[in-house]
Amino acid sequence: MRSHRFKLAAVFCALVSLTACNSEIDKMVAEQNQQKSTDKGDGHDHGAIESNGRLVITDKDNATVSVFELDENQLLNTFNTTHVVSGLYASPGLRYGVLVQRNHDLVEFVDGGLYQENHGDHLHPYQVEPNLSSFQISAAKPTHFDVTEERAALFLDGNDELNIPAGFIVLDDEGIEQGSQLASHTLERAMHGTAQLRDDIVLATYRSEAATNVLPDFVDVFHQHDDHFHQEQRIDPNCPGLHGSAQNHDSIAFGCSDGVLLVSQTGETFSGNKISNLESMPEGARIGSLKATHDSHLYIANAQRNYFYVIDSETQIMSEINWRNDESITAIATSFSAAHGLLAVLDSQGFINIFEESSQWQVSARFKVTDEINGTYTLTTSSASDTVYIAAQETKQVIAVDLEQQSAQTILTLDFVPNKLIWLGIPEEHDH
Repeated sequence: MRSHRFKLAAVFCALVSLTACNSEIDKMVAEQNQQKSTDKGDGHDHGAIESNGRLVITDKDNATVSVFELDENQLLNTFNTTHVVSGLYASPGLRYGVLVQRNHDLVEFVDGGLYQENHGDHLHPYQVEPNLSSFQISAAKPTHFDVTEERAALFLDGNDELNIPAGFIVLDDEGIEQGSQLASHTLERAMHGTAQLRDDIVLATYRSEAATNVLPDFVDVFHQHDDHFHQEQRIDPNCPGLHGSAQNHDSIAFGCSDGVLLVSQTGETFSGNKISNLESMPEGARIGSLKATHDSHLYIANAQRNYFYVIDSETQIMSEINWRNDESITAIATSFSAAHGLLAVLDSQGFINIFEESSQWQVSARFKVTDEINGTYTLTTSSASDTVYIAAQETKQVIAVDLEQQSAQTILTLDFVPNKLIWLGIPEEHDH
């Protein structure tokens, strides 16, 4: 993994408005980019593809999703979804936007149009027109979508009132293209849970009768058998109020109300250990979100939005990250990139803060990206360049932040209020 060397300095930020705005949307759709190499008649681009990727942006108020290309910053197409999208994720291969419509028990998929296929000795790039897939998943309360290498686990919370239990579905890009899932499992009762994939093993949450709310309190180990799973183990100790999970090369971490449950793997044997919350944590604070990269033993965790912690899976120690010199500064929005090994945090002063794994998850850079924070923001990070994209609801704009140059510019002005955004495309190759 390439290590960035950001300078901790404030750099002038030029916010340049995009000249092509509302009245030109139809024109942009009609003048979509021409293919860059000869089309062999199958709709694929078979030549070398150089692209900054795609942005998929959902509408806050309407059941639509738009796909923009990032070379000329133009709209490619807008698609009607069945309902307003509540959650947006990237598929494992970064080809599809996963359009979660939780309250309507539905997931749809939009093809960003850029992807790679494994041809044995190389990855071959392809370019097609973006489209809304006919593949849909209808299941009770689809919520978390956790990616592990080439697969992802879609967790279904179920519905306690209707007696519909929770479960999880395993997906990959090839299956989405073919309209199929790899495997699935139904759990005992409804819960707001999570699942982590490790080869043919899944660690998924279990909600016991003793649980006081919809959050689970145990972790179970399942072994895959073709298209289904068998439970093999329940991890001890328990994890009350479980929320948030991540994994690295030899462990899996789960956020609990009383600390972090760290599950270690040796072969096919799993064992658990609890890392207690720090006494210095604010009253009522608990770890609710965890992120990790494959090769590092350090997790970055979040509590009550504004507090960040390092969880060391080797020493079993939790330590706070002192990322701000003024307690009035708050975290507004975040974006995690496993490919770059960074967490980008937009703060209430209009600065972006870069937490880097190569710096033990300390802040390696902080610089101004917007003069004023007003309303709701969403972030996503490119896997093809050192760029973070920020969608601002109040101004209906998208800002591109260059992490190397420590600069920012407005690249899109939308004719709708953006809700979620995600980067899709062909990732830059990194050394691991």
